[in-house]
Amino acid sequence: MKIIMRTLAALPGLALFLFSQQTLAATGDDAAVEARGTLEEVVVIARKREEPLQETPVAVSVITSDQIDLTFSPNLAAMPFPAPNVNINNGLLSNVLYLSVRGYALTDVDSTLDPPVAVMVDGIYYTRPVMNNLDMFDVEQLEVLRGPQGTLFGRNTTAGAIQLRTKRPTDEFETSGKVTIGNYGRTDVRAAINVPLVEGKVNARLAGFSLNTDGFYNSAITANSSSRDIGKDDKLTLRPSIQFILSDTMDLTFIGEWHQDKSQIRPQKNYSGPNRSLCSNHGYCGVPFGDAPKRDDYDADVIEPGFVDIDIYSITKEFNWELDKGTITWLSNFRDTDETWVYDADGVGAYDMFLVDRRQPHQQYSTELRFASTGFDRFDFIGGVFYLNQEYDLERRTGIGSDRLSPPNPNAFVIPLYSITGQEHETWSVFGELNYDLTEQLTVTVGGRYTDEKKDFYQQTFAVYPNTGPRQDYSRSWDDAGPKFGLRYQITPDVMTYATYQRGFKSGGFNGRCGQQATCNRSFDPEKVDGFELGLKADLADNRVRTNLALFLSEIKGLQRTRLVPLPPGATNPQETVTDNAARAEMQGIELEVSAWVTPEFRLDLMAGILDTKYKEFCADINGAQLYDAPPTSDCGGEVVLAIEYPDGPDAYIVDEDNSGFDLQLAPKFNASIGGTYTHSLANGGTVVFNATYTYVDDLFIDHLELSHRNSVELLNASINYESPGDRYRVSLFGINLTDEIYVVSRTIVPPLFDYRNVSPPRMWGVELAWEL
Repeated sequence: MKIIMRTLAALPGLALFLFSQQTLAATGDDAAVEARGTLEEVVVIARKREEPLQETPVAVSVITSDQIDLTFSPNLAAMPFPAPNVNINNGLLSNVLYLSVRGYALTDVDSTLDPPVAVMVDGIYYTRPVMNNLDMFDVEQLEVLRGPQGTLFGRNTTAGAIQLRTKRPTDEFETSGKVTIGNYGRTDVRAAINVPLVEGKVNARLAGFSLNTDGFYNSAITANSSSRDIGKDDKLTLRPSIQFILSDTMDLTFIGEWHQDKSQIRPQKNYSGPNRSLCSNHGYCGVPFGDAPKRDDYDADVIEPGFVDIDIYSITKEFNWELDKGTITWLSNFRDTDETWVYDADGVGAYDMFLVDRRQPHQQYSTELRFASTGFDRFDFIGGVFYLNQEYDLERRTGIGSDRLSPPNPNAFVIPLYSITGQEHETWSVFGELNYDLTEQLTVTVGGRYTDEKKDFYQQTFAVYPNTGPRQDYSRSWDDAGPKFGLRYQITPDVMTYATYQRGFKSGGFNGRCGQQATCNRSFDPEKVDGFELGLKADLADNRVRTNLALFLSEIKGLQRTRLVPLPPGATNPQETVTDNAARAEMQGIELEVSAWVTPEFRLDLMAGILDTKYKEFCADINGAQLYDAPPTSDCGGEVVLAIEYPDGPDAYIVDEDNSGFDLQLAPKFNASIGGTYTHSLANGGTVVFNATYTYVDDLFIDHLELSHRNSVELLNASINYESPGDRYRVSLFGINLTDEIYVVSRTIVPPLFDYRNVSPPRMWGVELAWEL
C-alpha cells in the first residue's frame, strides 16, 4: 500500500514537471511551441447541455471516438479501465455488465432490482441490465460520470452514469467502416454510410455491426470432442437514423435500432469445496479448494452449451428548437426486448445439476421535455419534466438439486421448479438547476428534482413444474425530493475548482425471487445517498497538460442487499432470495486524471483512483447457509436458523454476523492506468502510431459475499497502426491482455450447495482494417 500511495502522490508532481518543461520550451523557441501537440477542447453533455469539459463542475471522464478506436474493443466490457474508480465485470452473459462506480454496484440481473449506475444511449435510459454491454460502433463519444447525478438524470444514478452518444446524420456524403479478424475466431464488421437526401433539409445515416467469435472455452466431457469451442458470440445490430432540418432553428431526428443476439452462454467452472454440500455430501468437488484460476479453467464440463436468444427493437425521437434565450428539447423512446436464456450452470460433468430457463419480454417508453437557457448575462438554467413506463413478465424454470444426478442420490434436496413474475413500473419527475454568477469568477448552483413512482408486482411462486403457486398481486408507491448545491470558482481562464453536494436515490421494489407469500408481500424501500465532492480542473502549458482531480465522500442509508434465507420445513424450495434495506455504508476516495503531450509526437495519459469503502452497519448472513458440526451463535444479536438438516451431518445454518467495516463489492482500494501514444510521421504524409496501456486493479470482492475475494489484476494492451495520408485508411496489429492474465470475473455461490466461477478472456490478438471516405 505504501508503494501505491507513493505512486499516486508522484502523479501530480509528474504533471507539474511536464508543465515546467513545456513552459521552458515555450520561452526558448516560439516556433517549437507552435509545432508542439496540444490537447483539443472536449465538449461534454454531462449537464444535458453542450459545454467544455474543463468548465463542467462534474467528475466526468471522456473517451473520444479516436480513443475508442485504439482500444479495439467490440463493446464496453472490453474497454480497458475507462475511468478512475470505475470497474466493469462481465460474467456468464456477454450482453450483461456489472458496473461499479466508486465502489457502488449491483451484481444481479433480476428485473425487480435497479442498478445504481445508469446506462444511457443518445439520452435514453436503459432500465434493465440486459444490453448494458454497449456495442462500440459508430460512436461519437463515451462519457463516464462519477458520483450521484440525481438532479438532472433522476433515479438510479446514485453511483454515476455512463452516456454513449452515437454519430448523427450530417449534410455530407461519407462512408466508414472496420473489419477486425483475431484469434478465437473473432470477426467484427462495422460499416456506416451517411447520405444527404435533400440538400439542407434531410440527412440520413445507416450503421451496422456484426460480431462473431468461437469462444475461448473447450468442452472437457469425454463423450464430446475435447476441442469443441464453447461461449461463441453471434450478434448483429443495425442503426438507421434520419434528420429533418425544419428551419434554421428547428430539427427533428429519428434513431432506430434492431439488435439480435444468438450467442452462447459462457460456462461456469465448479469450485465447490468441502464447505459446499455438492462436495461434502454428494462427492462432486470442484477445482482444488483454494486454487487460483489457471489455464484449465477454460475446460468446461458441459455437453450442450447454453444460449441466449435476444431481439431488441428501439426508436428514439429528438426534437430541438432554438429560441432567442434557450433551446427546447423533446426526447422520446420506445424499446421492446424479447429475451430467452437457457443454460446448464452446474459444471459437474454430464449431470443436470443446475438448469436455468428464463423467458422474458420487456417494454419501456420514456419521454422528456426540457428547456436549457442561453444568452442571459449572469445566469443560466435548465428545467424539465420526465416520464417513464416499463413492464415485464418473467417465466422461470429452474432445475436444481442432487436428485437430478445419475445415479440418484439418497440425500436429494430440490426438484425442478417453476415460477412466473411480472411488474409494471410508472414514474414521473420534474427537475431544475440554476447557475448564478456572483462575480466573474464565482458561480453558485442550486438544483433539485422531485420524483414519484409506482410499482405493481405479481408473483406465482415456485412449485413443481409445470405448476406454479397461486397468483398474488402487490402494489407500492414512493416519492422523493433531492436537492443539489454547488460552488464553482474560476481561478484563472485555464484553472477551475468546484464543490458540490447532491442527493440521489435508488428505487425501492419487490422480491422477485421470493419463495413464500410473506416475502413476496415484503417490499424494500429506496436507497438514499448524500454525495460530497471537491474538484480541480486545469489546462496547463498552453493546453499541453491537462490535470483533473476529485475528492469525494458518499454516505448511503437503507442500502439494499440481497441474501439467501431458509424457508419453513416442507417448502418446495428450502431457501429463497430476499432483498432488504439491510445496511448503511460509506465510500470516500481520490481520483486523478492527467493527459500531456510530452513531445510533439508522444502523448501520455494517466488515471488513478484511491477508494475506501465500508459498511457502517450490517448485521446479516452475507455468505448464506454454511455447514456446521454444532449449532453456531450470532455475534450481533441476529438470527440463527437451521437451513438444511442432513441425516449424517454436518448441517447448514443461516447465521447473522456483524459485517461493519467489511468492504463493498467491486471496490478495489486502488486502481491505475498509464497509456502512451507515439506518432511517427512518414515521408509520404502517412503516420505510424504506437500505443500501449498498462492497467492495475487492486484485490476486491466480486459481490458482498466474503468468500468472493479476488486477487489484484495487471493487464497490458498494445497496438501498432499505419494511417494513410489524410487518415483515409488505417491498418492495425493489436494485442489485448498480452501477459495472458487469468482472473475471476463472476461467481455463482448458492450456500450451502455449490460455488461456480467464470474467468476472464485469455490473451487476444488481431488485425484491423479501417476506412473513412
